[in-house]
Amino acid sequence: MQKSIKKNGSRAFTLVELLIVIAIIGVLAGLIFPSLTKVLGVGSQVKSMNNARNIANAWMSYAKTGSHTRVINKPNIYEWIKVLADKQDLNNPQIWILDFDPLVASVRSSNPMPISVVNKVGTISKINPEFKVFPISWEVANNVPTNAKATTPLVWTRGLKSSGVWDEETGVFGSEGGHIAFVDAHVEWYSSLKDEESGQGILNVYNKTFRTFNIASAIRGGSKNILKSNVQAIAEDYGDGGGSDEE
Repeated sequence: MQKSIKKNGSRAFTLVELLIVIAIIGVLAGLIFPSLTKVLGVGSQVKSMNNARNIANAWMSYAKTGSHTRVINKPNIYEWIKVLADKQDLNNPQIWILDFDPLVASVRSSNPMPISVVNKVGTISKINPEFKVFPISWEVANNVPTNAKATTPLVWTRGLKSSGVWDEETGVFGSEGGHIAFVDAHVEWYSSLKDEESGQGILNVYNKTFRTFNIASAIRGGSKNILKSNVQAIAEDYGDGGGSDEE
């Protein structure tokens, strides 16, 4: 009597079926990835906004608390940051160097994130050399008086040009825009400092009612009182051409 042969019910995918599966995965990826990128972008903006507010609040606390008002007037952005890091407990480097900042990411590929802004030995505080390796993700208005109007900018994401837009290469968010924290610690996101309809600036000229899109005109002392990170030198060290802050 001939025995029946039991065949295995499983079979391999045909080439056509495999191609169909790959096509479906591709379609799903095309639907999911843009949404995921948008969510990550929103998260970066929230972090930027919160950090800007923390910096502005720390500045207010330092400048306006006590019997004497104190103005932070320093020769460079690192020394300006040192005051708030040392006196207002903003010694966390990730307040100042945003991890999603493209220029920060390029440096992190070969350098660990520093653990402090300042190093303290007894009563002496010095800027951490490892901190200065990284580009600061912010630009700040130096020598801001405590009686400045609430509309006066204090700190903003790096890369803002005199034309009122952010530089594609050096901007923290590319040319998409950035945050500005004002002296009253409110923070706004701007894609441009120029009103699209009227062409006028969104900011006020310092202590005036005139409008401007050049942030240097909106702070005391103009462009000489804008402190910036040494982005160009850092970008050259890490193989990136950097960009100009002027149009």
